[in-house]
Amino acid sequence: MVGERRNAAGGAATPALADPIAPLTALKGVGHARAAKLARLGLRSVRDLLLLLPARLVVWPEPEPIRSARGRKGERVTVRGQVTRTVLQRIGGRRSIVRATLSDGTGELDLVFFNQPWMKEQLAGATDLEVHGQLVDVKGPALGAPRIGTEERPLPAPGTLMPEYGAGEGVSAEALAGLVELALETFGPGLDEILPEEFLAEADAPSVGEAVLAIHRPTSVPAYERGRRRFALEPLLTLQARVHARRRGLRGRARAVRLADARFDELVGRFPYTLTGAQRKVSAQIRADLEGTRPMRRLLQGDVGSGKTAVAALTSMIVCEGGGQVAVMAPTEVLASQHAYGLAPLLESHGLRTALLTGALPPGERRAVQEAAAEGRVDVVFGTHALFSEGVRFRRLDCAIIDEQHRFGVAQRDRLAAKGGDVHVLLMTATPIPRTLALTVYGDLDVSSLDEAPPGRGEITTRWARGNDRRAMPRFLLERLEAGEQIYWVVPRIGATEASEERAGGASAESRHADLVARPTFRAAGVELVHGKLAPDERASRLDRFRRGEIGVLVATTVVEVGVDVANATVMVVEDAHRLGLSQLHQLRGRVGRGAKPSWCFLLGDKKAEERLRLLERTRDGFELAEEDLRQRGMGDLLGLRQSGVNLEGLVDPERDLHLMLEARDLFQERPDLAAHYARAATETERV
Repeated sequence: MVGERRNAAGGAATPALADPIAPLTALKGVGHARAAKLARLGLRSVRDLLLLLPARLVVWPEPEPIRSARGRKGERVTVRGQVTRTVLQRIGGRRSIVRATLSDGTGELDLVFFNQPWMKEQLAGATDLEVHGQLVDVKGPALGAPRIGTEERPLPAPGTLMPEYGAGEGVSAEALAGLVELALETFGPGLDEILPEEFLAEADAPSVGEAVLAIHRPTSVPAYERGRRRFALEPLLTLQARVHARRRGLRGRARAVRLADARFDELVGRFPYTLTGAQRKVSAQIRADLEGTRPMRRLLQGDVGSGKTAVAALTSMIVCEGGGQVAVMAPTEVLASQHAYGLAPLLESHGLRTALLTGALPPGERRAVQEAAAEGRVDVVFGTHALFSEGVRFRRLDCAIIDEQHRFGVAQRDRLAAKGGDVHVLLMTATPIPRTLALTVYGDLDVSSLDEAPPGRGEITTRWARGNDRRAMPRFLLERLEAGEQIYWVVPRIGATEASEERAGGASAESRHADLVARPTFRAAGVELVHGKLAPDERASRLDRFRRGEIGVLVATTVVEVGVDVANATVMVVEDAHRLGLSQLHQLRGRVGRGAKPSWCFLLGDKKAEERLRLLERTRDGFELAEEDLRQRGMGDLLGLRQSGVNLEGLVDPERDLHLMLEARDLFQERPDLAAHYARAATETERV
């Protein structure tokens, strides 16, 4: 089975199988010194070798003339010829380079060997030599460390399928292949399959024994791909086992908050607007969670502008009714400040005491907030990562609300929750998650969705602005300013001082700000610049001026992607939109359309991003965009799974394979012994 520990040899290994573990020294020719080198590659047992995923599958090419091979840089080629000269170059210490020139009458090509000085004598005068390798540039076209055919070990016949392995730590790819073959001959039949036949049939995957043979001794490309699919099930199953274990392990005892229906209705009535049906439904789910002693673990996902902050406010009111405190954590100071700015008046009108805690606070103010939280003199604390720093204490933290939760690691979230013992946790995200992924990747959470926009919101028109549209845009923007409305103008890069600026070309936030200030009509409306390198207090001051309507145009980087809510802003301009993903563009668009007036989003981007930009023109449905993102990017990249070490290569069909994740979840619910087996294996792997 293949788990989550990556190794330098190109594959992954995990002790998840039920078959006996044999040390590498059980293989002929592997002593303790060689075993130590293999261990540094992540290979510690014979089973690790059997379950090593090759770095690539090579279809062995026909030999070709050197003249044509020389022009195929980066490709793997096979050539024949005779060695006309060899040169050994010492480059200090034991390091050396041997360069042998191979000629076939059509041209010459160098063969380069690093730290193998004996190759000079071995190759001198060789005739009818057949070699295979990747064409690289080492002071001219050359084959780097090529494989050489001999009478005893000839190169494979053209068309042969050859798995190739990575190398490192003094172990060559060829030596690694030999060890894998030896492990297959000696121990291959001992592999046991622990997954039910029904699950493998649903996955269209062979048994592990068949998969190992298909990977290391492939008879066809389809057979190899089926074997790779079986290997790819392992990280998926490990992920589901961890989710299963987290859910079963959630047995703390949180403080219950029980409200009479009349009191709950009174709290809802304190809002200055009517909650949507979706907000009422989700609030009822959260209220039911808070009435129990099992710690709430709920993920609230809602499209931009769907009203998540109102749900957070009502949740805070319920918790504080029971005498508890609430921590509202956001990933950026901009978003934390926006929550405090937007919700504090509502909460304080309800009699609750609020405070903002960020790293930008002066030391004296920071200490005052920390003391108030520790003594219970503040009910709701808004903040950033500073909330889970060591010096922050709460008198009675009963609930943690974490916004844009995907920007925090699981360990960070747990550190905040640990400040109150068995704390209720509400996670919120404006990045919609396809339903199947929500049920699987976040299977340890209860998932709620806000699928209804608050009434009274204006329509947003999205346009990929080119040609005449782009030329007409300045006049249109001036009309919006003359009507008393406000504009965001987003440019991803800050300024020309960035190293990327010269390479990428185009405008920067600083140059766009200077350009608009130089135009009297824009300057009269007020133009301000905001980006992440500004001092936090200065950035907050400029954003507040925009919120209060004192300036008409806010030029910014993507720092305004979340956390800025200005109902009077009706236009969003995004330059270099081709540099941003679907989700980020959708988030930026969500900064407008928050009031009753019609709004517009102009995307200025290259034609290479036409598919994405046209999709944004067609739909404002974040869930539809998330599904499209899944289709375009695949399972491995979505939600940062690949970055977190979960490699799902081999699972490539979103509809079929996401369904498979649900099947894996159901399998572990029916067979907790298998879930425990995978979870234990993952723990053992991490210890290694």
